[in-house]
Amino acid sequence: MKTIDHFEQNRPVHLALRDVYFERAARMISAQQSTLSPEINVGEYEEILFLLRVSREHARFSIRNAGKNETDEQFSRLINILVGNVKAALSMINLKGMVESRDGSFFSFLGANQASIALQGEEYQRRANDIIRSIHNTLKLAEDPFELLKLENSAAASEEERERYAKARAHFTTLAKEKDRRFRVAPYAKKVGRI
Repeated sequence: MKTIDHFEQNRPVHLALRDVYFERAARMISAQQSTLSPEINVGEYEEILFLLRVSREHARFSIRNAGKNETDEQFSRLINILVGNVKAALSMINLKGMVESRDGSFFSFLGANQASIALQGEEYQRRANDIIRSIHNTLKLAEDPFELLKLENSAAASEEERERYAKARAHFTTLAKEKDRRFRVAPYAKKVGRI
């Protein structure tokens, strides 16, 4: 009797989850970039980080055999890079907050004055903005290859697998649109040091 490979069996669902979470994160990043505000909405980027992490997990689960799904593996590595970049941007914003804290304890050891502290805070903000801009540009480059990957996965799937993918995708898209609590994360201030 052949053993059941649960990752193989559930590949359509994992692909749907990977795609829905990734697309939602990409839309949120694009929306943030279009605001033209130098300030980064930390809550939004916490959610983007959450979405990308879940997408990354399901991307790993969707790979049938190492080496057999090279394009899926490459996409999984791209998601992992995006996760690292979002974490770096959030880290810069966290450092900015520490520098600009009212008690001034962060720079009291250095004996820095308020002007130096303000300059350091602006530097962290610029670094965060540069990282976010880089993420946005990477996502723009990934648009066509991602659409091609979805087409390739669909072409390689059986009719039953395509139906399962479509059903799972529709379900999770509905949940994402409703901003179900399962797609939300705790405020960043409560998670400092845990990212």
